[in-house]
Amino acid sequence: MESLSNNSLAKVWNRRSDTFVRNTGGEHRQQRASDLLDLLGLAGFSPAGAKVLDIGCGPGTHTLPLARAGAVVTSLDISKAMLDRVMETARQEGLRVSTHECSWWDADIDRLGFRGRFDLVIASMTPGVRDRKTFSRMMACSKGYCYYSNFIHKQGDTMLPDIYTRILGEQPRTNAHGPNFTYPLMYLYTQGYRPQVKISRPKRDGIPEWREEAEKTIDFLGSTRDFSKDTKVKIRDYYRQAAEDGRFASGPGTYIGMMVWKVKNR
Repeated sequence: MESLSNNSLAKVWNRRSDTFVRNTGGEHRQQRASDLLDLLGLAGFSPAGAKVLDIGCGPGTHTLPLARAGAVVTSLDISKAMLDRVMETARQEGLRVSTHECSWWDADIDRLGFRGRFDLVIASMTPGVRDRKTFSRMMACSKGYCYYSNFIHKQGDTMLPDIYTRILGEQPRTNAHGPNFTYPLMYLYTQGYRPQVKISRPKRDGIPEWREEAEKTIDFLGSTRDFSKDTKVKIRDYYRQAAEDGRFASGPGTYIGMMVWKVKNR
């Protein structure tokens, strides 16, 4: 199955915006925002008065806390529905936020006026930054700091490889949200950077029901593809059959890698 086009991908994210917000909200979102601000502080960055670009901002998980801390944030996403959510909250709270609806895969940062414009550029859990080209484009927009985060899957503690091969008919990929965290980290090291790094594991309350884990997998993989009803049924059946007493004991063995670094003078 090939990757979706920009237009098709935007439709997927627009359609999934409600589900995505439910699955990433509450305490989980608050913890991610806290981790971001703590790591930025360790690196010497203060958001007060800073110009920030949030690539693949989603529903504003990082945009809104940074704006509340005094930053002027430009939020970019391929999904209009996500951007509408960000702006609704920003207007209600009087936050300094503007939005750009576009794909980072083919964004022209010179036409947008983004090159060297921002004190901080962030890309968190987004498929928008997926290779060296899009990663370098992100860095080119910063005159100060960059922040990047993504998933790190614990080997042997996820069902994704089986789902890729048995259900989707694809080669397993470690991460549907761009490259595994370690690849950008190693790329930075080859360029002479030594970023501030933090590794965390999202808290889990007890053993989840298999239905919950199945829907999270559908939501996760759906960020880069559009599922047929039959495929969703197969994924749910897979989790149901692997469950014990209605619970899915292993769950996703997922860690989150975060790093902050100061861009060298260009």
